[in-house]
Amino acid sequence: MALDKQTIAKRYGKALFETAKEQDVLTETSSELAQIKQVLQAEPQFVDFMTSAAIKHDAKLEMLKNLQSGTSELTSNLLAMLYDYRRIANLEDIIDEFNRLTDEDEKTVRATVTTAVELDQTRKDKIAASFAKVVGAKKVELETVVDPKIIGGVVLQSSSYVFDGSIKSKIANIKRLLLK
Repeated sequence: MALDKQTIAKRYGKALFETAKEQDVLTETSSELAQIKQVLQAEPQFVDFMTSAAIKHDAKLEMLKNLQSGTSELTSNLLAMLYDYRRIANLEDIIDEFNRLTDEDEKTVRATVTTAVELDQTRKDKIAASFAKVVGAKKVELETVVDPKIIGGVVLQSSSYVFDGSIKSKIANIKRLLLK
């Protein structure tokens, strides 16, 4: 029975997280995986190359060695194992699961803040600190998005929480109340 992508990502991501934590190399492993993810996003054809039946095994091994170069034994072993078990196509999902588990362990929340204008660092820090109190996190990592359509205010969204304090939504609420 074939496993779905989510099951594969959870199993491998959890095993990698537990091993990295046990070996006390979470930070190093996170950093290496972030670099690998950047490569995957910059070179989307990498997975096609590594999974293609038309590409010779030796060429794939050479590509894998390039990806492994400069990585720790743990990360290098992960890449080799994924290639050997024909799971290299799941690498990005596995990295995402590893990051999710690491964030959970470190009580870090990743959120997107959308504003009509660019935020300075002081405002970002205040928003992150306030959001951390609301969700009970030690640290909040904000990704900022500028969207003039919200007119003003802030829309803050994480995987489990949405706060819409935008002027656009307030106008929509007033309009809805007036039309009742």
